[in-house]
Amino acid sequence: MVATGPGVTQVVVGPVHAGIIEPGRFTFSSGGETIAHLDFQMGYSYRRLEQGVEGADPLDLAPRVARVCGACSASRSLAYAMAVESISDTRVSDPVQIARQIIVELERVYNHLFDLAVCSAAAGWGFGQATGLGLKERALRVCHAATGHRMLFDAIVPGGVSNGVLEDREQVQSLVIMLQEAVEQYLGAIFDNSSLLSRWNETGTLTYEAARALAVVGPAHRASGGSLDVRDAAPYGAYRWMPIAVAREEGGDVLARCRVKIAELRGSFGIIKRAFEHLGGSPLDRSPVMPPETGDTVTVVEGPRGAETVALTLRGSVVERLHFISASYRNWPAVAHATMGNIVPDAPLVNKSFNLCYACADR
Repeated sequence: MVATGPGVTQVVVGPVHAGIIEPGRFTFSSGGETIAHLDFQMGYSYRRLEQGVEGADPLDLAPRVARVCGACSASRSLAYAMAVESISDTRVSDPVQIARQIIVELERVYNHLFDLAVCSAAAGWGFGQATGLGLKERALRVCHAATGHRMLFDAIVPGGVSNGVLEDREQVQSLVIMLQEAVEQYLGAIFDNSSLLSRWNETGTLTYEAARALAVVGPAHRASGGSLDVRDAAPYGAYRWMPIAVAREEGGDVLARCRVKIAELRGSFGIIKRAFEHLGGSPLDRSPVMPPETGDTVTVVEGPRGAETVALTLRGSVVERLHFISASYRNWPAVAHATMGNIVPDAPLVNKSFNLCYACADR
């Protein structure tokens, strides 16, 4: 779909992009520098995920679920594990719930650091990009120390966590503290950069009314005046007894989305510290899971980009249907909406402020 009229031209970007981002086709209709309409097309990463798991053993499926998307592997693994545990009526111990909380908050940390880095890059601030990516690398090394995998693959499984998760808790805590100190210096540099903040300010605005109408989730929703965070609205796991503070902004622009992620970064460090204090030296024993022959359930968790949903149906003790709804899938229409009315050079900045996945929307 394109806009037409005197002086309106089309600019096509993708599906092959300069750099390493995933394939997607963006068609901008612009009058001069102003974007009148944006049409985007997905499907270039379609992998037949949902059909491919039909008939699988639900316990054997966990590694494939973890690899649906690299950026939200732990969150989706948690949602899937909760679904299997719900159907099988499996109770997971409190220490395991706390360990899972640490894992998913580490995922939020490295994702938000990456988001701030690419928003700096899209605004032309090379130092912010390089520093943010360096901090993300450090966060990934913390993930490796905590779980044995930089992207947290296979750390959360039905019935508990994988063997070796949080073996050296003192080392992980020390690494987290050092990372937090470096992140605070980085955040100070961001707020000292008035030209960066002015570039983010009033760019890519998504109003509360639009966010509500488009059912936007996650930091994008909360940056537009919303308050929904699944960890707070429908607590699960350790969040049931360790509540969070919901980060909110009103502006709905790139600056507001970055501010929400900054607040959540700081919040995640606080949650991780608290979780380690509660965890102590408790063992992380895995609970036996015996999926029944028949059952179905829906689980929702709060990933780095927002609500991640898993719907699971078992028949004959195998998977009849497994359906994913990612936060990226929910939020892509908001990117198109927020981009319109901005200038063409700001389109990458608006896109990066949402920083959505392509592949996990192409299920």
